[in-house]
Amino acid sequence: MANRRDPQTERKLRPLYDALDNLNNKQAIQRADKILKKEKDFHCAKVLKALAMVRLMKTQEALALLDEVKSHFPLDESTLQAMSVCYKELLQPELIPELYETALKYTPNSEDFLTQLFMGYVRIKEYKKQQQVATRLHKLTSTTAYSYWNAVSLVFMGKENPDLGKVMCFPLALKIIEKSKEKSDEVAEEVFRLYLEVLELMGKSEKAIEELEDPKNVIIDERERRRLKIHFHTLLGNTEQCNILYKQALIAEPDCYDSYKGYFDTSFRLLTDSTSLHDPGFQVDLQKADTSVQQMTGLLLKLSEEGGPARGPELAKADLVVRLQEKDIEMCAFASSSLLVLEYVQKFGHKLCCYDDLRVIIERLKDSEKQELIQILEEYRVSVKESNGTKAMQRLATLHMLLHHLGKYRALESEQQFIALEEIKNFHNITLEGDLGCAYIDAFVLLYSWQKCDSRNKPDMVESIKLLMTKLEQFPEASACRLLVTRLYEYLGAIGPAVEVYNGLDTKSIQLDSLAHILYPSLIPLGAYNRADKQARQMEAFYRTNEREVLEYIVKSYLCGKFNKVSELFDLHRSLAYSISKSVFLLDKLWLSFILSSANSWDQIETLLEATRAEITSVKTDNLVDNRDYSVNEVCDSRHLEIATLQASTSYTHDTLYVNMRHFMLSSLLCLQDATSNKNGANLDTIVSQFRSDVMEKAANLPDLEGYPIYIMVSQSMKVWSVYLETFASIVTDAKNLIQHCIHGSSTQFTVENVTSKISELISRTRSELIVEDTINSSKLPFLSSLIQLACICSIT
Repeated sequence: MANRRDPQTERKLRPLYDALDNLNNKQAIQRADKILKKEKDFHCAKVLKALAMVRLMKTQEALALLDEVKSHFPLDESTLQAMSVCYKELLQPELIPELYETALKYTPNSEDFLTQLFMGYVRIKEYKKQQQVATRLHKLTSTTAYSYWNAVSLVFMGKENPDLGKVMCFPLALKIIEKSKEKSDEVAEEVFRLYLEVLELMGKSEKAIEELEDPKNVIIDERERRRLKIHFHTLLGNTEQCNILYKQALIAEPDCYDSYKGYFDTSFRLLTDSTSLHDPGFQVDLQKADTSVQQMTGLLLKLSEEGGPARGPELAKADLVVRLQEKDIEMCAFASSSLLVLEYVQKFGHKLCCYDDLRVIIERLKDSEKQELIQILEEYRVSVKESNGTKAMQRLATLHMLLHHLGKYRALESEQQFIALEEIKNFHNITLEGDLGCAYIDAFVLLYSWQKCDSRNKPDMVESIKLLMTKLEQFPEASACRLLVTRLYEYLGAIGPAVEVYNGLDTKSIQLDSLAHILYPSLIPLGAYNRADKQARQMEAFYRTNEREVLEYIVKSYLCGKFNKVSELFDLHRSLAYSISKSVFLLDKLWLSFILSSANSWDQIETLLEATRAEITSVKTDNLVDNRDYSVNEVCDSRHLEIATLQASTSYTHDTLYVNMRHFMLSSLLCLQDATSNKNGANLDTIVSQFRSDVMEKAANLPDLEGYPIYIMVSQSMKVWSVYLETFASIVTDAKNLIQHCIHGSSTQFTVENVTSKISELISRTRSELIVEDTINSSKLPFLSSLIQLACICSIT
């Protein structure tokens, strides 16, 4: 920030910069005060002091200092940049453009100020204004980069307003890019991609294909060029051309399974001949689409012969056979789907990816075919289990996972199941003794634990935990085992060990959001308030940091010319800003601030409410996005697709209701505060009525997940909540009427005893739900201790 300052001034500020760089904010304030004693109007020192205050959470003092400096219309670049940093850290980027708008009134031809003004508009998505600034920059300097900024701004304007985009924004952006292309001998890849995007937005897919086929445009590699051609031909509905391009892709990369899927999809849409007899003299024609089963089988045989030990052609054979069976077309060239699966296991069963490859095939088999496959794999397993070595153990693990997926073990009698489990456990011990590595052992220990957990027998779960913990002691990096242990501890109500095991995952950055559904939902129900409060505050800091940093990455994308990354980063920024996990964490943090505070009177509660009012009202409750990754719970279970879909939808519905429920409870407190101060706040009756219709009815109708494996992490707390929320709504309403009675002195039927009796009833019902034979029923444990405390708070008058 001091790169343009004269040496004497830089020398004065250097200790202040050093203190800020070393995160010694208190020392930075002291050094700023020393400088300001000598020079009261040293604006940069004031702003740097404000920055230190921001980092010490002295927000109001920092804003007052910044407003003071802003009133003097600073023009010094270092001061303006320091103020920009302050507003970024305060998450108020909308105040940055105003600084440079004022500065440009005095220096209208400053390229640096115009550039900073453009980036200021980028941060707040003011596309029209940033386009105007980009036009000024291009006129001022004739720099090509600014014309591309202009074009990108127009593209975003058009996306925001599609009608305006078709008429003005997209054509103008296209004209700007084409004009810039004519002036330069070589066009950068990012600019060419921007050009293709504009052509797509304008519906000019034919023109885009011409550009991709032009030999001059060699800036994109052949693989990416082919992918883009397929994309544009798909938009035009040119199935034949897509088929030809997929075929060319397979010849170039025979192990790319995605190309096989596209090739089969297009070939079956063009299918005219279902004859599957193989022609020995078949030749692949790369200029014509394949429209017969014979052509498809011929291509696969050719790729299988020439591709060497590649997984793609072998897996594609099984895929083709399954597709033909689904369409009742007889296959003569290849064996049955079950035998093809067996051949694949024999060739690639020693690879860790074998199970994942075959799962997409066996899920589409008919029940009779699955039973046939179980018999074939079981016979092969008997022959393999006598073998030794790493490859034999992994092949055996693959076979067990496939058999578990097909439901073989669930269909066994209890005695046979016990024998099968003991065999798996023995193989696990063999792999441990053989020191085969973490990945090879995961399969056996997880298979054993999954089957044990299916019984929901607590001694079996404890045994699984012991086995999994033994594995983790030897291989701490075994993340699948760590997740399963965490879930088992949660289910048993042992939150302390669950936290300890989960911390070993060492989640960072975006994982904090995508794995937010693991462990945290159990913290409050199991009484770990301090831990929940700590994690909620950590997550709040994570979201604040990312909201600021993602905007800076967008700015850097413009500066570096990576225009295709701008849209991706804006999508990331929105997904984090509207993350359902973010709303859950923020509301829980606010809720816990009441539960964990030392406030024991209504006056103290009111003070706390006033401090958090802005936060409560700013939490997003609509249009929330679910960024959570449920694939981490993936298991060898034939129901995993059904379970994953149900888990994602149920968790989203549950947490949306949970967010609205938490927001309702905090908003109710704000209504009570407004009532005590005789303010015209929100109508509590309206809030309660809307809550009953929007939340409680949906909560009572959440699907029942009984019978699904316990390692599927879906909280059912809302179903428990729905039993008590009616009582809570009644308590809040009674409390409000009590407060109004105290204020206005009017006659009313409500008394303190009414509310006290309701709280007693709530406590009694809580105990009957939670305590079974002097044991806590952890599977039904709701968030009731906090609810009771809030109910007591609400009854204070």
